[in-house]
Amino acid sequence: MLGIGLIAPLMAIFAKLLGATNSEIGIIFGVFALARTIAQIPVGILSDIYGKKPFIVIGTFFYGVFTLMYNIVGSVLGLLIIRSVTGFFSAFVTPIAGSYVANLAPKERLGEYMGIFNASINLGFAIGPFIGGFLADMYGIQTPFYICGFLAILASIIAIVKLEELPIKRENVKININNLFSIEFLKNKVFLLSFIINILTIMCNASIIAYLAIYAVSFKITLTQVGFMIASTNILSALLQRYIGRLFDKFGIIIIILGIIILSIGLYFISLSSEFLTLISSLIVVAIGMAMIGTSALSLAIRDIPPERKGEAMGLFTTSINIGMFLGAVTFGILADFTGLSNMYKISSILVLVLGSLCYLKIKKQLINN
Repeated sequence: MLGIGLIAPLMAIFAKLLGATNSEIGIIFGVFALARTIAQIPVGILSDIYGKKPFIVIGTFFYGVFTLMYNIVGSVLGLLIIRSVTGFFSAFVTPIAGSYVANLAPKERLGEYMGIFNASINLGFAIGPFIGGFLADMYGIQTPFYICGFLAILASIIAIVKLEELPIKRENVKININNLFSIEFLKNKVFLLSFIINILTIMCNASIIAYLAIYAVSFKITLTQVGFMIASTNILSALLQRYIGRLFDKFGIIIIILGIIILSIGLYFISLSSEFLTLISSLIVVAIGMAMIGTSALSLAIRDIPPERKGEAMGLFTTSINIGMFLGAVTFGILADFTGLSNMYKISSILVLVLGSLCYLKIKKQLINN
């Protein structure tokens, strides 16, 4: 995630240099998520059958190779193609690593373990934007893309040498096209509603990842400062994850609704911000809300899944990230072209508050009925 963090906040600026509009930037972010979604469910199931390690090794290696190709792209179409391929191979990494951790976790401490896992993601994404923004300001925007590619290849080598394979418990499963794209877990209402809440949260996050740099630069904020804002808020989120996991283990789903309210407030404050200090303060509020929702929704969704199917469940659940990223980047990109970036953040604030609260109430009702 350090490598991804190097380039994600810069992608919009990179696309602008190739002549992309806000709507096209949304599609550029969206195709990454779409390709990841297509691969993620079957990869999750196959990892339960054949083991996690081969997929992590293959995914990190080819993600790195194709990331190095960003700097030879000369058009928006070329950028779309590279984003699609890197999105496909990214499906081999994060969800599989997440299921690896989930299989190691005792059920009564699942929230804590998933909090630590999410913290590692956030730390990588925290350090990356600051370094990436600094490198882009000092040595040109292409430099972070080279480093991201080499880091991914290095991660592949480390996985080969250090990562131990977990015991495989589904050796005799018959593979067919239907079970490779199974959405069986969505029949569980709690899983489905947690899935939807995560989509809404990631849609809002997409509005930040895709457009914050453009929004901030319009107020004369530098790319280094943009990187610092994203880095500091992700570090905060990472530090909170484990404790939020413990709070969820202790207090349950109330953590989700509190996170929804806090996230909504933070997004609205972003729409009112026009300088570095107010923008970073708003992002801190957003980071707290997202940390509360992310760990809690994931833990709620998978806590009753048997260990031998956690890869499948994680593969399906984390498609909510891809769906949210696709819908958020594309939808909010179109809104930004028509209403402006400030109003886009106001709309995202209202969306997550209203729809997220409705999902929470349905989850609460379902748990009471059970």
